[in-house]
Amino acid sequence: MRRAFCIGEVIIPNRVVLAPMAGLSTSAYRRHMKAHGVGMVTTEMVSAYGLMFGNVRTGEYLDFADDERPVAVQLFGDSPEVMGRAAEGVVSRPCIPDLLDVNMGCPVRKVMKTGAGAALLGDADKAVAVAAAVVAAAGQAGVPVTVKLRSGLRPGDRIAVDLAPRLQEVGVQAVGIHPRAASEYYRGTADHDITAALVRALDVPVLASGDISGVESALAVFEATGAAALMVARGVAGNPWLVGALLSGRSAARPPLSEVVADLRLLLARVVDERGPERAARWMRKLLGWYLRPSGVAATKIEHLRSLPDARLLDAALAELAAETA
Repeated sequence: MRRAFCIGEVIIPNRVVLAPMAGLSTSAYRRHMKAHGVGMVTTEMVSAYGLMFGNVRTGEYLDFADDERPVAVQLFGDSPEVMGRAAEGVVSRPCIPDLLDVNMGCPVRKVMKTGAGAALLGDADKAVAVAAAVVAAAGQAGVPVTVKLRSGLRPGDRIAVDLAPRLQEVGVQAVGIHPRAASEYYRGTADHDITAALVRALDVPVLASGDISGVESALAVFEATGAAALMVARGVAGNPWLVGALLSGRSAARPPLSEVVADLRLLLARVVDERGPERAARWMRKLLGWYLRPSGVAATKIEHLRSLPDARLLDAALAELAAETA
């Protein structure tokens, strides 16, 4: 897992990469996970239409720091023309990402009802046209393009196995696969036989996502499928130490609560720098349970921490929590 690999000409320093997660994969979080050792990070999915219409908040999703590299920007949309123009805009900015990723895997209704995300799996010709448009635009700046897929729309679908070779033909240089149907969201078990089928069908790297939550099971997926890398997402939210365990190939006990809280406070400081104290406190709420519940912190204590309106109050309460267990 510590070996480097390449996507196009971009060198990824190891085989553990951070999947994009809506509402979570901000620059502060990406930098935090970089510090924990991930080889590559990806932005939250960015609306191609939002970029086309100059939406300020959408444009902010494109910002990243140099210490995040290699970094990918993920775009979503249903129109080859709009996706191509959005990609042109991204690679013409002063600070160009290392890669562009096309979202063909998001199962969320509000995305799919626009024809974007996993909905593209229902129209293979349009999906290929979207990828080709982004490849053409990104190629002007020498930026490789990747695509994130689900296995299909419904359980039993193997649309990705047929679609991925066509994406490779139009210039896509890596494919990420979460082998669940869009209708399953995160229920059931990821079918990594589909991941292995993609590895056999493609000459470009395949990145495996889905159920990457423990060292032994994750390494079993890596070895059985022949995937080039593992994409971690929910499995590291609240457990960033899984990254180091995957890289070492050895399971490790969860750190003591004092270390868990120290990591939370470090992340909080990064988020404050990015968003200010009030917005940071609100943003951290989703992570408090993921971090603290596995360490045995009572639900009432976690709810109290979530209620705090300011990062200064939250940081002080976290410091007090750590002191109580010292």
